[in-house]
Amino acid sequence: MPISAARSIATNRLTSSAPELGQGDFGASVTEVQQLLQRAGVPTGPIDGDFGPMTTAAVRRFQASRGLPVDGVVGPRTWAALKQAPTAPTPSGAAPTLRTGDFGADVEKLQRELERHGFDVGGIDGSFGPGTRAAVVKFQRAKGLEADGVVGAGTWRALSGPVVAPPPPPAGGDFRARILDAARAELGTTESGNNRGEALKYPQRFGRGAEAWCADFVSYVTQKAGGDMNDPYCPSVVNDLKASGGWKGKSNPQPGDLVLFDWDGDREADHIGIVEKVNADGSIGTIEGNTANPQTGQEGVWRRTRSMSTVLGFGAPY
Repeated sequence: MPISAARSIATNRLTSSAPELGQGDFGASVTEVQQLLQRAGVPTGPIDGDFGPMTTAAVRRFQASRGLPVDGVVGPRTWAALKQAPTAPTPSGAAPTLRTGDFGADVEKLQRELERHGFDVGGIDGSFGPGTRAAVVKFQRAKGLEADGVVGAGTWRALSGPVVAPPPPPAGGDFRARILDAARAELGTTESGNNRGEALKYPQRFGRGAEAWCADFVSYVTQKAGGDMNDPYCPSVVNDLKASGGWKGKSNPQPGDLVLFDWDGDREADHIGIVEKVNADGSIGTIEGNTANPQTGQEGVWRRTRSMSTVLGFGAPY
């Protein structure tokens, strides 16, 4: 049976023993399953780390093609088959689908096209690393495409089009102030059920359904302030910040900065909020979504006071 969503938050990470996964799970291991399915030529929809109905259907198709029990659950046999599956051939003349981890002449071509459009990849080396992914995401957002960091047919078509200069980034201080104004306007928004209720508006702005929504909230208020953040997954926010030079580590927090938290000490981001103030005792005041009210326990958008011991790092908003 699929493990619970609560368990998936804690355990669905890339480890030597691949976890059993099913509908309702999410995290890095689900992302890996989606990538392996795509490589095997089985479309999953967006690679977003969310094991939803489209991923379930893709797993069933893959299992049927390999003579496995068709239950839509990724257990040991399905994991093994996915990892052993050869990469599906690209139709003759078609642009290949590219994603993080790929390398070669096609990636070099992609990097040159991104640079032509004014999106810095951090060096043309034929390796699809964090810098290339960050440039792809920014390009996709600028073109109104799904910003999933995967270069498929739609992204290739946009890359082959005319060069349009990327929009200038919002002014630093003013941008942070607008983020804080937008975040304060959302204080008191609550969820009901499982990531639903009023708070459902945050993922729905980006065409996503009910999910752990702390990063959706930060993306929502950042876009309200004139930014282009659109990322539901805290670890990929960290990757984008590092690739773009916006990652600050645990130094020099400023009001309006993004703050990423690491609850369990594994050096992977578990939660995100916005710095509202830096306190004299070294703690920070934040505004966070998908967090419990300190007095009532109600999940929603609230002010919190956080110790630096829980902070993974800070980043410039984008």
